[in-house]
Amino acid sequence: MKLTLQIKLLPDEKQAASLLDTLKCCNAVCNDISDIAWETKTFNQFRLHHIVYRQMKDSSRLTAQALVRCISKVADSYKLDKKTKRVFKRLGGITYDSRILSYKDDSVSIWSVDGRLKMPFLCHNRKYLPYVKGEADLIYRKGKFFLFQTIEVPEESVKDVEEFIGVDFGVNQIATLSDGTQYGSKELDRIRNKYFKTRRSLQSKGTSGSKKCLERLKGREARFAGLTNHTISKRVVAKAVALGVGVAVEDLKGIRERTTVRKKQRRRHNAWSFFQLRSFLEYKARLAGIPFVIVNPRYTSQVCNTCKVIGIRKGSSFVCPSCGNISDADVNAARNIAQLGIAITDPEKEIMCGSFLHVSLKPRQLAAE
Repeated sequence: MKLTLQIKLLPDEKQAASLLDTLKCCNAVCNDISDIAWETKTFNQFRLHHIVYRQMKDSSRLTAQALVRCISKVADSYKLDKKTKRVFKRLGGITYDSRILSYKDDSVSIWSVDGRLKMPFLCHNRKYLPYVKGEADLIYRKGKFFLFQTIEVPEESVKDVEEFIGVDFGVNQIATLSDGTQYGSKELDRIRNKYFKTRRSLQSKGTSGSKKCLERLKGREARFAGLTNHTISKRVVAKAVALGVGVAVEDLKGIRERTTVRKKQRRRHNAWSFFQLRSFLEYKARLAGIPFVIVNPRYTSQVCNTCKVIGIRKGSSFVCPSCGNISDADVNAARNIAQLGIAITDPEKEIMCGSFLHVSLKPRQLAAE
């Protein structure tokens, strides 16, 4: 499995200045290459290389391999479309490969326009360093340098399981498990409201100081939300491993287009990061070697998990007029998702999943009977 490892570089002042010069020089060369590619309408990397290599090699401070990576960066940028000329930012990220970047013990050796630089680095997942494979991007963000390194981690063989933990995603409860565990969004909502009010206040002022403050605050809310999703997914997968079960989630692709909410709830609804949580759950489950399945969410929040008849949902409460089941609506949905996960992996244990799609009785009819 391919993952991206975030590594923070710890250069001294001289090395930091050299890395900045490297970013500026490489992006200037990328812009020159982009000019030639646009004028000659040559966007294939192999053909572009033969046109620009010698000219750029003689006129820049880049080594051969660094120049090859710049040509590749330009060619890749035109793969999306060839209708707009690409312009690269002065301090935009640049790509490294194993010929110009290597790791050894607690230091990294990285190419720069001033030669090789050896500097310490900080990485919270050092256990993945032996799996480094592929390219890395050098990024400059808020005065700090980061390497986003591609790694290829071997996956555990997927274990056979008979049960699943169902995970129901929501706005009020970020995730609800079929065993009744719930991860609320109270703290996340507090942080989001705090940063929203701060941004709105600073944007209304429009001064240079407020703009600098906005730049400092940039990304904090997203990082907190990402950390929250990482924590939840880690706990869910750890529970699944301990119990020897799989993880089943609902497919909410296009949910924002299919649903409507009140005006006051739009910002909260649009900030819902269910897809990120799903992706975190998926890769952590694959690393742990436990099955991960995605099920159709149709009727999961309306059908009783006990008798498979459409019930009545009011807010966070679910009542089944057929069997009398009364439970939390999200827990009921999570249990339905868990049962669908079993049906997908083992059709012989379908557990009446077909009735999800052809329920004919209405709640009032059931109550009358």
